[in-house]
Amino acid sequence: MTIRRVLIFAPILLIMVLLQSYFWVPTYEQQTRGNPARLTEYIAGSIGDASLLNPILTADSASSNIQDLVFEGLIDRDEQLRFRGRLAKSWEVFEEAFFYVNPSASIPGLGKADPQTIASFVRDEQKKNHATDPELKDSLKRITEISVLPPKTFSVTRPFKDPNTDTKKTIEIRVAAPARIKLLLNSVDQDLFQNLSHLLGKDYFESFHNKDYLSSPSQHGKENFAAYAEELLPATEHNPILLFHLRPGVKFHDGHMVEADDVKFTYEAIMNPKNLSPRISDYEPVKTVQVVDPLTVKIVYKRLYSPAIGTWGMGILPEHLLNSKALEKEALRLGKDPKTFSMRQSTFNRRPIGCGPFKFREWKSDQYITLDRFDDYWKGPPNYQRYVFRIIPDLFLNFKAFPAPLSAIHISVTT
Repeated sequence: MTIRRVLIFAPILLIMVLLQSYFWVPTYEQQTRGNPARLTEYIAGSIGDASLLNPILTADSASSNIQDLVFEGLIDRDEQLRFRGRLAKSWEVFEEAFFYVNPSASIPGLGKADPQTIASFVRDEQKKNHATDPELKDSLKRITEISVLPPKTFSVTRPFKDPNTDTKKTIEIRVAAPARIKLLLNSVDQDLFQNLSHLLGKDYFESFHNKDYLSSPSQHGKENFAAYAEELLPATEHNPILLFHLRPGVKFHDGHMVEADDVKFTYEAIMNPKNLSPRISDYEPVKTVQVVDPLTVKIVYKRLYSPAIGTWGMGILPEHLLNSKALEKEALRLGKDPKTFSMRQSTFNRRPIGCGPFKFREWKSDQYITLDRFDDYWKGPPNYQRYVFRIIPDLFLNFKAFPAPLSAIHISVTT
C-alpha cells in the first residue's frame, strides 16, 4: 500500500516542482529591468592569457577569442556553416586553365595541328551535343573564352648541389616555351583536362616533352632538368580565382578606410619569412594577390585547393600601420635595428587596431583584456558597450570568481 502511494504521489510532486520552477524563474527582460548594467558589459573567463593580438602571428585559442572581436575577415560562416560576407559583400569563383600545344601529338579527326586550329577545334566542339560523353559536355559548357598565348623565351636561374665538389651552385636555364592555350571557365573544373583528353587524344597532355624546350650553357645540374621542366613548363595548369568585392565605407578603429591594399598586405605579411607566421601553409597555394581597384581584390591560385575560400576568414591587418615604412619608423623610435625589426616585434601586437565590432582598450598581462564597443562598426555597434576577458588560471577559481546571482555578467570559459 505504501509503495503504491509513493508511486502515485512522487510523479505528481515532481510535476508540481517543475511547474513551480517554470513560473518562478524570472525572464531575461525581468532580470535586466532590475540591473541595466547587464546590457552594457560582457565578461568572459579564461584559464590562459593571450600571447599576441595579431591574427597572422598566433594560433592559440585565448588570442583568437580576442582577435575575432578586434579584427574582421573577408568572410565567415553562419549558423548553418555556410559562407557569408563580412568585409567582402560578394565574391566570384572561376578559373583560368592553360595547356601547352603539343606539336608531336595527333588529335583524333584533326591530326597534328597548330595553336589557332586547336582553339577553333575546341570552339566547334562546344557547339556539338556530345550526348554520349556527359563529362566532356559539362567541361566544354563551363568554358566561356578560348585564346592563344604566343610562344615566348626567357631565362631563369636555379640552385643545385654539385655532386663532385659538394658545393651549392646555380645553373642558368633557357626556356623556349611553345604556344599555349588559355581557357577561361565560369567555375572550377578539377576534371577539365581529363575530359579534354577525350577530345584531344588520350596521351595529348602526357606526351608533352617539356624537357625538349629547356637548354643550358652549363653541363652541370642538367640531371635535374626533369624537375625544372615540370616547374617551368607544366603541360597543364589549373589557376582557380577568387574575386572579392569589398564593402564600401568600412573603417579601421583609427578611422582609416579598409581597402584592397590591406588584403594584399595581409597576405604578403603572412608569407614574409621574417614574421614567422603559423598560417603560411594556408596561403602557400596562392600564386598572386592583385588589387583590381580600391574595393576589388583578385586572388589567383597555383593549383586546385579545396579550402581556399575558408582561409579568407583571416582578420585583415591595417597596411598603413604595419608596412615597411611604419615598421622602420617604429624600430628607430624603439632604438632597434630597422633591418632586423619585424612585425612580430611591433607594439601593435599589444595594442591592436582592426575593423571588428570591438576596439582595444587595455591589456594587463595575466589579469584581463578590456575592449570597448566600436560605434562605427560596418554592421552597426554591438549591444554590449564593453567586453572584458579575465584570466584566472585555475578552472575552479574561474567559476568561484563569479558567485550567483549573475546579475550583471555573462561567463564563458575558454582554454
